[in-house]
Amino acid sequence: MTPAWLLLLFLASFDKFPAAEKFSGKPAAPVIRTRFQRLYRTMIRDAAAKGPNFAGHFTIAQWGCGAGCVSIAIVDEKTGHVWDGPFKALSMKATDSQEPLEFRLDSRLLIAHGCPEEKNCADYYYEWTGTGFKLLRTTGRE
Repeated sequence: MTPAWLLLLFLASFDKFPAAEKFSGKPAAPVIRTRFQRLYRTMIRDAAAKGPNFAGHFTIAQWGCGAGCVSIAIVDEKTGHVWDGPFKALSMKATDSQEPLEFRLDSRLLIAHGCPEEKNCADYYYEWTGTGFKLLRTTGRE
């Protein structure tokens, strides 16, 4: 059996989840489809205009949703397709001073530190599949 700390070290390694390709070119305009996306269309469009910051050719658009809270959407810079994040709102843990989200342009791994919908505070490890997030593991649940 693999020790929990070793498994966590593996999951937290961005290079274990490499992006398939890197985008170069003019970003496509985001295609806003859902009510949630319409509410935050300016934040989504502004973030997408800066170019990809996640998984090769995607942009994670993030914005504050109150004191100590963040929301996100994911934009495919090639097609403009927009997906909602794995949570509507991620509240930060009261004792946590780190950034609520960790991600990189060259990786499909997203690490969220906080409380989705203000419940179940923990560290969440997600893999981007190209069309959505797959929860890999949750650690440090309060």
